Amino acid sequence: MSSLNFVQRVRQSQRQQQRLSIIIRWIIAVFLIIFAVFPVLWIVSASFNPADTLATQTLIPRNAGLDNYRELFNSSVFPYWKWYWNSIKISSITTILSISITTLAAFAFSRFRFNGRVTMLKGLLLIQVFPGLLAMVAIFLMISQIGEISPRFGLDTHTGLILVYLGGAMGINIWLMKGFFDTIPRDIDESAMVDGASHWQIFTQLLLPLMRPILIVV
Repeated sequence: MSSLNFVQRVRQSQRQQQRLSIIIRWIIAVFLIIFAVFPVLWIVSASFNPADTLATQTLIPRNAGLDNYRELFNSSVFPYWKWYWNSIKISSITTILSISITTLAAFAFSRFRFNGRVTMLKGLLLIQVFPGLLAMVAIFLMISQIGEISPRFGLDTHTGLILVYLGGAMGINIWLMKGFFDTIPRDIDESAMVDGASHWQIFTQLLLPLMRPILIVV
């Protein structure tokens, strides 16, 4: 009888520990959510504040209104819709080019063996070690000089900005996609080559559909 009571107490203690653990996890999760969402709520709240200062900003503005949005959308000084379209255009083109170039480069590094392959991979990894701020002056001078030769790729152009974004994103993305390519068995490539498939057919018809998860990440 005493042993039965002991087992019941142990089980009850385990249930209490599990409940306590769940409560602690919920408390931590709620705290992290509030910590992450609060700045966003503060920014949204500030956009409805008609005052010219944020010193007296509260989470719920007293005289909330849409005056700031009217001024933003209808102002001739701040062409918001043009800026918005430029952002969409540049980000879309950069994404398409980055994924295309990165995927092809990662496929080449993963499936082919050529001179300088390891050196190039190490070079890409080494470049990512240094922060982009160190290259700011060099990139500015480079784009400025390129603009003297071809104005379409110089300063104050969308093409030049796209090139800068491409250069900053492809290094680490190539490494990520190469690692994913390496996890795909080479038997798939060899079986397709036996059936007469070319490298391009293997890439587009067999490997690329398997790359959807990493493509979304990149």
